[in-house]
Amino acid sequence: MLTSTVGKRKSSERGFTYVMVLAAVVVLGIVVEVTTALSSQVKRAEQEAELLYRGMTYRNAIRSYYRANGTYPRALEDLVRDNRHPDKHHLRALYPDPMTPRGEETGWTLVRDSGAGIRGIASTSSAEPRKKANFPKGFEKFEGATSYAQWVFEYVPEIPLRPGVPLPGITPPAGPPVLKTN
Repeated sequence: MLTSTVGKRKSSERGFTYVMVLAAVVVLGIVVEVTTALSSQVKRAEQEAELLYRGMTYRNAIRSYYRANGTYPRALEDLVRDNRHPDKHHLRALYPDPMTPRGEETGWTLVRDSGAGIRGIASTSSAEPRKKANFPKGFEKFEGATSYAQWVFEYVPEIPLRPGVPLPGITPPAGPPVLKTN
């Protein structure tokens, strides 16, 4: 009687194949976990960059509105459609806060002046920023912030220059300059 050995393995070979498959599954799980962690960090960095861009855009629009009207806007919609200057648009559209989950309101906290005008915006997110240093010029105050809500994008008008009123700390000349002619 002949017996075939085709398809039969030694018991030690079966255990080796099982260990190799198990090791492959573990390695695959580690690769997936690392990829997920990296992609979430990249997404957060992109959201931070977008928050800085949108915040600067709102601040610049508030500055433009203030310079055109002499007052702060009462609502964010005034930046898109300025009733005092119908042909002037300070902002193309209202942008939502990139740090706020989708489906919620715009997510901005409005920073108001004493006359109820909007002088700035801030995110409502209490998450801790990844970016801690190397901010663009004018935003150095964001360094060391513990939440995105501390990134306040506001426009504070510079001191208006009026003829005859010297700047603080600068002594005006005694009289007008004298031009000598030959």
